[in-house]
This record gives sequence, structure tokens and C-alpha cells, in this order.
Amino acid sequence: MAAELARHRIPVRIVDQSPGIDPHVRANLLHSRTLEIFQSLGIAEQVIERGIEERGVRVYVRGELVGDARHPPIASPFPYGVSQSQAKTEAVLEAHLNRLGVTVERSVSLKSLTQDDAQVLAMLGHVDGRQERVEASWLIGCDGAHSAVRHLTNCAFPGDRGPYCYLLGDVKLDGELPHDEVHLFLHDEGEYLVFTAHSDDHRLVAANVEANRDPAAPPTLQELEGLAERRGFPGLRISDPKWLTQFRIRYRLAPHYRQGRVFLAGDAAHIHSPFAGQGMNMGIQDAHNLAWKLALLMRGLAPEWWLDTYESERRKVAEGVIDMTRAATETCELYANVSPAERERIVARLFVPETERLKAAEQLQQVDLDYRGSPLCLDSENGFQRGPHPGAEAPTASPLLVNGSPLTLFQILDGTNHRLLLFSGQASETLPTDISHAAQEALDRHGQWIDVFLVAPGPLPAWGLPPEVRVITDPERALHEKYGVHRPSLYLIRPDGHVAYRDPQPNGLHRYLEHVL
Repeated sequence: MAAELARHRIPVRIVDQSPGIDPHVRANLLHSRTLEIFQSLGIAEQVIERGIEERGVRVYVRGELVGDARHPPIASPFPYGVSQSQAKTEAVLEAHLNRLGVTVERSVSLKSLTQDDAQVLAMLGHVDGRQERVEASWLIGCDGAHSAVRHLTNCAFPGDRGPYCYLLGDVKLDGELPHDEVHLFLHDEGEYLVFTAHSDDHRLVAANVEANRDPAAPPTLQELEGLAERRGFPGLRISDPKWLTQFRIRYRLAPHYRQGRVFLAGDAAHIHSPFAGQGMNMGIQDAHNLAWKLALLMRGLAPEWWLDTYESERRKVAEGVIDMTRAATETCELYANVSPAERERIVARLFVPETERLKAAEQLQQVDLDYRGSPLCLDSENGFQRGPHPGAEAPTASPLLVNGSPLTLFQILDGTNHRLLLFSGQASETLPTDISHAAQEALDRHGQWIDVFLVAPGPLPAWGLPPEVRVITDPERALHEKYGVHRPSLYLIRPDGHVAYRDPQPNGLHRYLEHVL
């Protein structure tokens, strides 16, 4: 959140009551959509340089391999998730934030907050005992499942708890298991999972452990080895424990993400099963969704009601993820408590049919997020026969050229503004007048927050085209076809990469702006 706000040139202060980055692995899977966001920050390569592509799940029943569910590649610059320690991800983000001129203030805690129509008043406690009174325009709680911000605003956090105790260990593993897959061992006692944290370290998770276990006692290496021995991974040897703990899965969702000038994001707003690795990724995407809206408001370019779309767009995503992770978790938990016939059906359900594999992979990697129906995502009355609808993520196509160099649409549209794509629709020796007028009007009236691009099948004369407009050459009409365009048209893309509006008339932008401004 801090990095995004700083990238949008919004002054931000970030405080953290912890003294430093937690060395425990915690979240260790970065999904495709999160890596796309990191690419827009310019840090994707740094984050994944030591990461491992996560390409599927291997399922074992009583130690015997019964199936290998490989994820199909999705349409993304990062077609697979990447396993990487959260500590390293945080370190890269913090270094990036420092380059933007912002420093994380460590060992600083939030003691109280009040707000009125104009500001938030917060009291901060420093490690030396000093109390500091802070006045801020807005306050955002990215402070986890035990959020102080949520408690201080008296925001409810309803939900329930799963019935089973899980043991977790981040360890070194001596065994021959492929690093690029999750390994799920099903057994009469319960499941046992092995995740790759990075090249040398693994996360072991065992479910349905003894109910009479001391709830205050962390697991031991011998206990995790014994569970592996019984549940289908004999001979497992583990060492060098970085973290041994136990937990119960909780499912909770805040009824509201905004209270006046205070927002919740990430685990402060929603928690769920860790299976499928959605948690940290959702929090990052919450921040990505809110930051640009808040930035436009603070720059005086957008009305305040835009901030309400943060909750309406992102809470719906959280509801879906809670349902999905609960279903996946409970399916595995049931295995130990049902008949042999039902166990066969459970195993069969773990393998998605070929026709649904890509859809399942897109959901897992969070590239299927759709804000259709949001007040900020509108369609023209005339409509399109095909192409990405408002609310969908704007897809790329290839080849695309800028000044003769091949680039992806993600690279071309990099930046903090909205992007207006004006499609010429056909190759021509002259620039259509309505396109040049539409480009000039958008720049004159909204150039502070909208960048303008011309998408043309071939070279067009520069005469009549404002110099601020970048030209995207679409030599094989691949982008035209992907967007369902055959004549001069427009698409408006939000800063978060989702389609805000489309119109078969290149001068139709005013119809969208009349609704949203």
C-alpha cells in the first residue's frame, strides 16, 4: 500500500509495531496476478530471482502416487505461481519503498484513533515510551488478522473456526520430491502436505492431529516425522527447523472495509484457509485496488464516492476466496472420516477435468478477477460482440510494436494513470478525424490522469496526432481481434489494469465521464 501510494506521488507514512521483517516463511506463494502488480512496480524480477515455479499438485493415497495435476499455462507474463519466502518479498518491497523516499518506522504501535469529516487523529507509541499525536487525511489498516485498526474502529469480524488442529513446520527436507509441485498425502488419519518454500526449505503441514494434544505445545521434528511415516511418506528426514507451530483454520470477513476515513486491507479484513495460497496475494491486490482511487481523490481529480468501490469490488472477491478455500480444505479433511467409496469420489474431485483446467488455473492465479457491475466499470449502449468487457483484466496480444520495438501491452501501459486506447480499426494513409479530435480532447480536459495511445495496424502519418499520444503498431491486428474491434473505437483501462469503459465511437469518452465524475 505504501509503495503504491508513493508511486502515485502521495505522501505516506508507514508504521509497524514489529522491530523488523519476520524471518518465518509464513505466506510463500506469489500468484500470477501479484507478479503482474510487482512488474508495474518494477520489482518482479528481484522478487522471483530465487523463486521456484509452482506447476501443480501431486496426490498420494496411503503413500502411492495416484495423480499429478499440472497447471496449464495461463495468459500472463508470469504463467505460473512462484514459491518464495515472504521475508524476501517484504525485503524487496521495503528496499523499493526506500528508493521512493519512504522509510518503514519500526517498533511503533497504534494506541488510539478518532476521526471527523476532515481528518484522522492517531496516537502512536514509540519503543522509548514516547507518545506521538498524528493528524492524517486517511488511515489504512494493513495490520493483519489481529488488526489494531479494526479493533479501534469497533469493526466486527464475524466468522467461524475449523474443527481440526494442524501442525506446521518450516524445515529442511531430505527426500526425493520434485520442487515445483505441492505434495498432498491422503490417509485414514488425515492429510499431510509438503510445500516448497524455496530451493532448500520446505513447509510441512499435517491435519487431523490428536485432539488431546497440548494446545500450548509446538510440534517437534520427531512428531512431524512420525506423522509422515504413518501417512505415506516413510523415511522422511527433516532438520533445521525455522518454525514449528500449530493452528486452527479460521474463516472471517469484516462486514465493511471502510469506516469514514479509515480502511482495512488484507488479513485485517478477511482470513481463510491457507490452502491455495490466496491470503498474501489478496492483501496485495486490495492495496493495488485502493491506492489509485485514493490517489486520484487526493489530487482533486475524482469524487469521494470512488472510494466506496474499494469495498464493493474487493469484498466480493474475498467472499469467493473464502468459499473456494473452505471447499478445498474440507474436501481433504473429510477423507479420513468417510467410507472407501466416498474416498474414491473425493480423490476424483481433486483432478479437474481437462475442459476446466485452464479456468481452475486462472482462478488459482487470480487473473480471472472481474469487477463487472462496479459503478466504475461501464459499457456503452451499443455494446461489443466480443472483447474484454468492462471489469475484466485487459488482455495483451502479440506482436505489438512501439517505435519498431516489440513490447507487451503490460509494458506499454505501465504507469499510474488511466490509459485511453484509441483503435484506428483499419490500415489507412490518413488518420481518422474523429480519432485525432478524441485524442486532443482527452489530453486537453483529462491529461492529468489519462494517457492516450493510438492502436493502428500500420504506420500512420503524424499529421493531426497530438505529440503526447504514443502509437502502438498492431501489424497482424492481433490486439484489434482480441478486443473485438473492426472500426474506430475506444477502450479505457484503469490503473489496476481492468477495463473501465469501451465504446464503438472513439469520441465517446464523455459518456463514461458524465457517469463517474
